[in-house]
Amino acid sequence: MRILIVHNHYGGYSGESSVMEQHLQMLKSHGHDVDLYTRSSLELDAMSFGKVRAFFAGLYNPYSIDQLNKITGSFQPDVVHVHNLYPLISPSVLPSLRSSGAVVVMTVHNYRLVCPNGLCSQHDTVCELCSGGREWNCLFRNCEADILKSAGYALRNAWARIAGYYLENIDAFLCLTGFQKRKLVENGIPEERCHVLPNFVSGDYKSVEVREMPGEGFLFIGRLNRQKGVDILIRAAFELPHIQFTLIGSIDEHVVDLRSIPSNVRVLGVVSEEEKHRQLDRALALVFTSRSYEGFPMVFLEAMMRGLPVVAPRFAGYPEIVRDHETGWLFEPENTSDLVRTLQRIHDEPLRVVEYGRNSIDAVRRRYGPDVWYENYMKVIRGDMK
Repeated sequence: MRILIVHNHYGGYSGESSVMEQHLQMLKSHGHDVDLYTRSSLELDAMSFGKVRAFFAGLYNPYSIDQLNKITGSFQPDVVHVHNLYPLISPSVLPSLRSSGAVVVMTVHNYRLVCPNGLCSQHDTVCELCSGGREWNCLFRNCEADILKSAGYALRNAWARIAGYYLENIDAFLCLTGFQKRKLVENGIPEERCHVLPNFVSGDYKSVEVREMPGEGFLFIGRLNRQKGVDILIRAAFELPHIQFTLIGSIDEHVVDLRSIPSNVRVLGVVSEEEKHRQLDRALALVFTSRSYEGFPMVFLEAMMRGLPVVAPRFAGYPEIVRDHETGWLFEPENTSDLVRTLQRIHDEPLRVVEYGRNSIDAVRRRYGPDVWYENYMKVIRGDMK
């Protein structure tokens, strides 16, 4: 088949871009003719009044519409696979993509179809006030801590909903978890058009050797900010001085003060892929403490495929990926005491860590391999998935 992938990169390299590239390589490896249309938010840096232009482009972008009309006219895709459209491509391209005669599918990387900021988060707490067409809450509560930005996010979401860009032009929504699917259905998207299609791992994941001995210490990978809940983990580290913690990711200095963190916490900052993999291979378990709904953190699969169990909050779609007392442990969201109890228990049960690591590798092979993803993807395209 001829497949056109459409994606707007963010300012920096993101998990969404990584997943999009995985899809691209996967489809090519199966013999499909794949074309790619991308924009990047980095383009805004070179534009006069970049933020203003991004605001209007998010509502309607005749340039992207014209570009995609030319591509679909010459390439004549059978399938258009949409990833991210904001801010420079815009949902306004969807009617044209639909009119090309192609099947239009969309990977739903986050919760932006129901929440303007995509995370169902308001000032670092879970919030669904914008659900059901109440986007004005993003403005009234200034969810982005910038009134103009909050207004822009609210307006572009409301406009896309009122214009019916997604509902009338997407044939299939590829949800990353069952939880995400339920949120879309609750907000008016027909259930029969929502399919659960999790992310997958790439590389030589089948030859991973099971660990015979557990690693040491807990590892955190992600932006070191409040939304990711790193402050919760640091508070837990204060209460567990005999356990080592290693933090990887860009640092929000308002949250992580290197002068006042406990001595058992190492902050490595941004590291290379090789160093990240070394730390994954050394750790006892990966700890994930996010305060918001994230689509499908790829770091879960990166850890699990290396035989590393995961500790995650008991909400959103995380329990679907991290099976409690099977491939990892769940704790009550934002509950430092429960996290401390959970981490101490893990530290005291090294044989169970090895067992859950073995289960994690098995789960990746059975549920998150590329062949599983491709088979289910083709069922969606062919309209066979129930």
